[in-house]
Parts: sequence; C-alpha cells; structure tokens
Amino acid sequence: MAPARRDNLNLIFDADDTLWYSNLHFREVEREFAKALSAHGVEIDAAAVRPAVRRFELEIIGSHGYGRGPYMRAMHLALDLLVAPAAAARLRPIVDEIGARFIARDCELMPGVRQTLAVLATRHRLLLFTKGQRAEQLDKLGRSGLAPLFSHVEVPAEKDVAAYRRLAESAALDPQASYMIGNSPRSDINPALRAGLGAVYIPQAQAWEHDHDELDRGGRRLIELESFLQLLEVF
Repeated sequence: MAPARRDNLNLIFDADDTLWYSNLHFREVEREFAKALSAHGVEIDAAAVRPAVRRFELEIIGSHGYGRGPYMRAMHLALDLLVAPAAAARLRPIVDEIGARFIARDCELMPGVRQTLAVLATRHRLLLFTKGQRAEQLDKLGRSGLAPLFSHVEVPAEKDVAAYRRLAESAALDPQASYMIGNSPRSDINPALRAGLGAVYIPQAQAWEHDHDELDRGGRRLIELESFLQLLEVF
C-alpha cells in the first residue's frame, strides 16, 4: 500500500544491512577465524564456526547488546569450545587482532543509498533508528558521511513495539505520517506496524538469520520493495 501523501513524511531508517553492509562482514570474520586456526595447526571447517559462535551469540546480546564488540566476546567463547585450552591461549591474541580489524572496519554503503537519501531529505524528515552499541553505530554513521541527512538518531538496545512507541513520543512523530524502512521483519517491520507506523520492507540476501520472521501483513501499512532506489518512486 502506498502512503496517503508524499510530502513531509517521517522516514525512519535502520542502518545495518539497510544503509550499509553488516552481516556480510560478520561472515567474513568467521572465515578469517577458521583460516587463522588452520594456519596454527587447528584444522576446522569454516562452516563449523557459525554454530559455535551462534551458541553464545544470543546470550552475549542479552547481557552486552548487539554489535561487533559483543560478537567478538562470543567468538572468544567459541574458541574455548572448539580447541583445547593450551591452543586457545595461544590463539587468543590472534582472535583479538581479527576483532580489532573488524571493529575498525568501515561499512560500505549499499547500492543507491547515498543518492536516494540525498533526494528524500529534500522532501521529508529523515530519522535513524538502529539497534546496537551506541558508540559503534554513531562512529559508523559519522564515517559513512550520512549523518547530516538525519534530524533525529536513536540507538536502542532492542527494537520492539515499546521502543517504537518511545521513538514516536521522543521524536514527536505522527504515526500515520511515519514509515520505518529496513530489512528485518523481526526488528524493523513487524514491531513498527504493531506500534501503528507504516513500514517498508527491503529484503537483503545477506541478512542475519536472527532477523528472519514471517511478515505481519494483517491489513496494516506495509510496502515491499526490491531495492533501496525504489524509495524514490514511493516517497
């Protein structure tokens, strides 16, 4: 369903895997981790790293939140699970090096993002609403060059229905004139719809499996697009 009006809307954007690539980099780190283990005499298939990290990932998120730093904590726990204690002690500095490069890595913008946001900012109010480590996300936003386009930025610990209602209050949003735009049914689309906002779903093939969920269509204001550039046709 297209929006009722085209001008002066509140367009709220997710960041990771919506504005810039993210999950792709996590998978690359897992391959680098497996390669480093192999180079130091610990033979392990890269496919075995993902379930080992996954075993600790959600637990770490619960205590430390989302982000690259918490993810590296999970990887250290996976190291202890995958190799003997002596090998883990020897490999820990190498994992720290992998983590340092990962945390410092710039995020490549996804196709069409920069030019699309530049045009939308002339028509509407743009907001950023993305979960994770606040300092990490603000650093990525600053390095992306996109920060001046957003009038309001929030980095909540979780994006659930209550978080969207708090956003609507703190940013003085009219839900009927507001759309959440993202790639995650679980944290971008479904809770925004249930909070009374509209939502735009732009799927990403490399998205994190934890973000998968059945789209809550249910007659609400949901728009599904194939690419970020298509936002210019809708808004």
